[in-house]
Amino acid sequence: MPKILYLITQSEWGGAQKNAADLAAEFLSSNETLVAAGPDGDGAFFNELARRGIKSMMVKNLHRRVNPIKDIAAFFEIKSLIKKEKPDIIHIHSSKAGFIGSLAAGKKAKVIYTVHGAVFEAPFAAPQKKLFLRLEKFSAGFKDKIICVCQNDKNLWLKHKIAPSEKIEVIHNGINLQNIDFLPRDEARRRLFKQNINPETKIIGSIANFYPEKGLEFLVEAAWIISKNPAAKNIKFAIIGEGRMRPLLEEMIKQKNLAERFVLLGQKEKASRYLKAFDAFALPSIKEGLPYTILEAMAAQIPVVASKIGGVPEMIQNDHNGLLVKPRDPQELAQKILYLSANPDLAQKFIRNSQEKLKEFSFDQMFEKTKKVYFG
Repeated sequence: MPKILYLITQSEWGGAQKNAADLAAEFLSSNETLVAAGPDGDGAFFNELARRGIKSMMVKNLHRRVNPIKDIAAFFEIKSLIKKEKPDIIHIHSSKAGFIGSLAAGKKAKVIYTVHGAVFEAPFAAPQKKLFLRLEKFSAGFKDKIICVCQNDKNLWLKHKIAPSEKIEVIHNGINLQNIDFLPRDEARRRLFKQNINPETKIIGSIANFYPEKGLEFLVEAAWIISKNPAAKNIKFAIIGEGRMRPLLEEMIKQKNLAERFVLLGQKEKASRYLKAFDAFALPSIKEGLPYTILEAMAAQIPVVASKIGGVPEMIQNDHNGLLVKPRDPQELAQKILYLSANPDLAQKFIRNSQEKLKEFSFDQMFEKTKKVYFG
C-alpha cells in the first residue's frame, strides 16, 4: 500500500490545512497517510485530523517565522521523519515547509508542492520578497510537480521563471457541499452573538486568520466610512478568526468608535457553518491563492465582495456572481458593500449565479486531478 506524507508549516486551521486534511482523508481508503505539521497555531489542525482518523505528528522546529537555527533543526527533523516513514509520495503545503521539506526529501520520494498563493507577493519588504522568490526558484528543482490552486499562481511561476510549464498543474480547491452543515440564519446569529439580533440588521461578515495578507484593517476602514452614512445605521460587521493582528484591529475599532458596529468573534470550530448569519461576505485580502471561505460563502448562498487578487476572479466574476474591488481600497470596498446592501435583487442574482459556478469547484475534480499527479 503506497504511503503518502503530507507536510505543512502550521497547525492552525486554514485553507492549506483544509486542502491537506481533505486529501489525506480521501486517500486513506487506499493508501497509508501521515500528516506532519509545525507547532504554530492553536492545534485545531491536529484535532481535525484526529477526528478523521488520520495519523499525525508534530515537527517541533518547523515555524512560520525565519529562524536559521530552528530552520536547520527542522531540516534534520524532517529528514529523520522521511527516513523512518519511507513515504512513496511527499505532498508539501505552504512555502516554508515547501522549501525545507523538498530539500530534506532529496530523491527518496516523489515530491509534490502545492502553492497556496505566492509568498513573494505577500506584504513583506522588498528584500524579503526577493529572498523568497530566490528560495522558490532554488527549491523548484527538488520538486517533481508543483500544484497551483489557481491559474494566477501558475502565471506568476511562469512569469518569474520559477519552473517550466510542464512541471506545473492547476488544480482548483474543491468542496463537498454535502459535508457542510450550515446553521439556519437565526440560530447562527444567536450562537455567534449570544443574543437575538434584529432581523433588519444587515451583518457583513468574514472568516479569516488575522494575518497582514488578509487586509482586515481595510474592512475596519470601510466600516468606519459606512458608519458616517445615516442611511446605513442597520449595517454591522463581524469577523470569525484569530491571530497576531488582533491588538491592531481592536485598537482601530476603538479609535474609530466602532465598538457597537464591529465585533471580532474569535476562532470558531467549523466556522463555515455560521455563514448564514451574514447578509454578505467580505474578503479584503491583499494576497490570496484560491480561498475556501469564498467557495463556502457561495455554497451558503451569501453574496460576496472580495479583492480582485490571486484566484478570486476565477471564482467571482464582477457583477455576475459577486463584486470585486481593488485591494487596499477601503473607499471602494465601502461603496460596493453599500451598493449590495441597497440592492437585494442584485444579491439574489449573485446567489443564483454562484450556485452554477460552484460546479467547477467540486472536491471530486480536485481529488481526481491530484490522484493523477500522484500516480499518473
